[in-house]
Amino acid sequence: MTSQQPRLVVPAGVLDGLRDALLRADGDERFAFVYCGDHGQRLLASRVVTPEDDRMAVRERTACRPDPAFERECIGACVDAQLAPLLVHSHPFAESPAFSGRDVARMDDFRGWLTGLYDDPTYGFAVLGQSDAEAVVDVDGQFADARVEVLAPWKLDAGLPSAVSRFDPADRNHADAPDGDADGVDGTYDRNVRAVTEDGQRRLSSAAVAVVGAGGVGSMVAEQLVRLGVTDLLVVDPDEVEATNLPRTVGAYDHHVGKPKVDALREHLWKSSPTADGTIATAHAPVEDVAERLDDYDLVVGCVDRVSTRSFLNEYAVKQLTYYVDAGVRIDVDGDEGARTTTAMTGYVQLVAPGATACFDCLGRHAPGASHVERLSPEEQAAERERGYIADEALAPEPAVVHLNGVVASKAVSVVSKLVTGHAEPPDFVRYEDLENDMTELTTEPSERCPTCGEDGLRGVGRRSFGSFETATEDDAPTQTPQ
Repeated sequence: MTSQQPRLVVPAGVLDGLRDALLRADGDERFAFVYCGDHGQRLLASRVVTPEDDRMAVRERTACRPDPAFERECIGACVDAQLAPLLVHSHPFAESPAFSGRDVARMDDFRGWLTGLYDDPTYGFAVLGQSDAEAVVDVDGQFADARVEVLAPWKLDAGLPSAVSRFDPADRNHADAPDGDADGVDGTYDRNVRAVTEDGQRRLSSAAVAVVGAGGVGSMVAEQLVRLGVTDLLVVDPDEVEATNLPRTVGAYDHHVGKPKVDALREHLWKSSPTADGTIATAHAPVEDVAERLDDYDLVVGCVDRVSTRSFLNEYAVKQLTYYVDAGVRIDVDGDEGARTTTAMTGYVQLVAPGATACFDCLGRHAPGASHVERLSPEEQAAERERGYIADEALAPEPAVVHLNGVVASKAVSVVSKLVTGHAEPPDFVRYEDLENDMTELTTEPSERCPTCGEDGLRGVGRRSFGSFETATEDDAPTQTPQ
């Protein structure tokens, strides 16, 4: 997706942290650095660094400035991490803040200092008030207003009135945004509109969704999304249709055996779409090989049976500050072939909203043993099984049934619908026990100790940073930051 105006994407947890640090009861202005991933026209808020009182040169009612040595340390650490600095200060006396003349002058001074040190750096400024915020980003030597997007805004105690939504057609940054009656709100979707409102239906039509996995769960998810009104869909899967897929995979028939799953599903989706509008793109490849294609989509739904691929998608979402809905099933059996007993049939849906909910690794779902086995070639698997390192059960096909897939797929699409339309808050984690007919919703919290999304993890680092930059020599560099 493309955008002419830069965006600052801030997870709800990061915004809450900034409010706690910068809006204190004493009413003084305060300061913080936010290290950001630089992702084209988007800055991804990654980490908040606040100075102790003794590292502030000025901290008054209407002015604040960090100690120059502290500023140099933070800028250096940020650049070394291939991130972009965002300098944030508060106007605790204002509800909806705006940069003052003094702020603008300091921005100009800072630009001269930073561009003297680094070649074509990305950076920005923000001011935080009691209920709102304003931000600018340097674009080609000029400061441009940045639209602030809050990730998982329903997690905030108080919203950010000026924040934009990646799903709102009025704020969407797709170059081919629909207009007029082309937004899908017509008689075709009348029943949808009665449930999610016209605005919700427009958001569904405006959303771009990537579905990874075109098997039993993924094919159902993709079909439901198309029937719900999503018109921009990407389906990713490296596999071909096998005879054992036919009982569970929507759109797959015997003549598709041996052909790519994504081709069979795309054919079915075109037939299933209520309208002729929309784009259904496919990638017949492992998602790890085409991850850059996910950048064009608002959220990712993972419907895969490989732990390593789930971990990859989780890491992608954390790095890019995008929503990831992970859907899967598990069936446990006891006994030998011919005398097996099913002991559990479990489905789950997890929403990863980086910085607001737990990620895959916060909950310990990485399963490194399974990931290791999945990454082995068939020859390596056979060799390790011969040595006794891998049990036969670890390489056997997983049990699967269509009705369990259907429950999980529908719940995953429900989470997507709530995310996109905003008509209800999506759950963090849903667990369904089929044998007990029990469905449980759980609330999750991100762990700051998580190696993936925690304080020292990968949250918001993006795919790229400053790129190629050079540090000025000691003789050329200014001796201090602007005062």
